[in-house]
Amino acid sequence: MIKNLFFLGSILIGANATAQTTIFQENFDTTQTRNLWSIGDRDGDNDTWEYLNAELNEVPSFTGDAAFSFSWYLEAFTPDNTLTSPKITLPQDAELSLSFKVSAGDEELYDEHYAVYVIPAYAEFIGTETPVFEETLDNAYYEVAKVVNVDISEYAGQDVQLVFRHYDCEDIFYIALDDVTIEQKALSTIDINKNKVAVYQDNGKVKINGFENIQKVKVFDLSGKLVSESKTDNANISTLPKGIYIVNFYNAEEVVSRKITVK
Repeated sequence: MIKNLFFLGSILIGANATAQTTIFQENFDTTQTRNLWSIGDRDGDNDTWEYLNAELNEVPSFTGDAAFSFSWYLEAFTPDNTLTSPKITLPQDAELSLSFKVSAGDEELYDEHYAVYVIPAYAEFIGTETPVFEETLDNAYYEVAKVVNVDISEYAGQDVQLVFRHYDCEDIFYIALDDVTIEQKALSTIDINKNKVAVYQDNGKVKINGFENIQKVKVFDLSGKLVSESKTDNANISTLPKGIYIVNFYNAEEVVSRKITVK
């Protein structure tokens, strides 16, 4: 299904220069590589992920083609749509970072919910797996896409696939995805001792080192429910039940996400 979105706005491109090796990269501009991705329609409504050109559809948050999944287009949808990468071989004993850009389509209606999973290559996605990242978008990121970074070092040495799932929302507009990248950080002495992002717990609070200008922190349980929020550089988790949570640290344009265990 082709959709004309008729949006106005300027295009802003951001770039990060770091001492890293690219393991995997997909910007959805090339038919040959994006055809290696699998599209799933778990809710069976025949509306799922599709590739649209940002400039032709006047979407300012991206350039070139991107992947779009709709929760509304002339009618309400309750999406459960998956976009699954080809097999990715991750190097042994590596510090690995997954990053991607995401945006929503309306400046006032933007509460699209999504999750990202890392599963064994060629395994069937069931939907009960634990995501490495999950959130309900807290803004449209319409003019400039949100850049999300997730540590996936625990999967080093494995053959995996990424699953991006748009679900648990209804009648909003769309979520868009672009520039999916996995990078291996150079393990030099300088890299180990400087500028390394580290999330840790201290006196009932979750904090981060190596990520600057934090504006807020949100903590979610594994169902995606927001359980703690702070407009400082840390969040109080002292009253949370024992379990696994996902904590997001936000600055103006970027998010660092980590799983934490509250004991």
